[in-house]
Amino acid sequence: MLGHTEGVTYIDSKGDGRYVLSNGKDQTMKLWDLRKMHDSSKADDRSYRRYMNHDFDYRGGTFEDHDYTGPHEDDCSVVTYRGHKVMNTLIRCHFSPPGSTDSRYVYSGSADGSVYIYNMDATLAKKIDVLAATRDSRPKPPHGQLSRFGWNHSTDWGTCIRDVAWHPTAPVIAATSWNGYGKEWGTCTTHTWNDGVDEDEGEPKMGLRVNAKLQRDPTYYGEPPLPSAAGARRARRMYRGDDDDDQ
Repeated sequence: MLGHTEGVTYIDSKGDGRYVLSNGKDQTMKLWDLRKMHDSSKADDRSYRRYMNHDFDYRGGTFEDHDYTGPHEDDCSVVTYRGHKVMNTLIRCHFSPPGSTDSRYVYSGSADGSVYIYNMDATLAKKIDVLAATRDSRPKPPHGQLSRFGWNHSTDWGTCIRDVAWHPTAPVIAATSWNGYGKEWGTCTTHTWNDGVDEDEGEPKMGLRVNAKLQRDPTYYGEPPLPSAAGARRARRMYRGDDDDDQ
């Protein structure tokens, strides 16, 4: 597999015996056709070290556009996807499911707090901003957060999407992330995206959003409040044709 110039973080198979997807620390995701792969003898004869940034550490460093040295001269991948950030952890990538999307997308988590969904031709189809959706959703620890590295006193809310799962038959996407002040908590969030379609053809409908306790929360989502008990009684009377006020 010649093409990535840094280490590979994840490989996913489409399941058709032909296409494979990979994420790499060179900040690219690549689509491969197994029928066009080099055999091991050719790969063993090719050097990759001159393409590597030997001072780069994906766990805590940075990788700018000028750090990308371009694909390996013997790159045999079919498509290269760029835009997401493969940093901090071993971020995974996937083919979208055949049942709900006809497998027409590939997608990846990202260290910038977003889910990136690409069309097969490497154009960006959708960017789901999990960082913005979750920002300040937890109270700030008064004395910092105890982590495996000691006390973290960061005042910045951060999100790193490690993995993403797409529902096989519904337009629902779940993202798992390091999330919070200093990215010290783990968070799982669900999002809905139906490729711009106004109506959801599935049953039951996606319906109302809920908060972390699975309750409707107009404070967060701007939905009309649930009717009061008196309002509910009035609605029942109106349904029966009796619209008198409460006595």
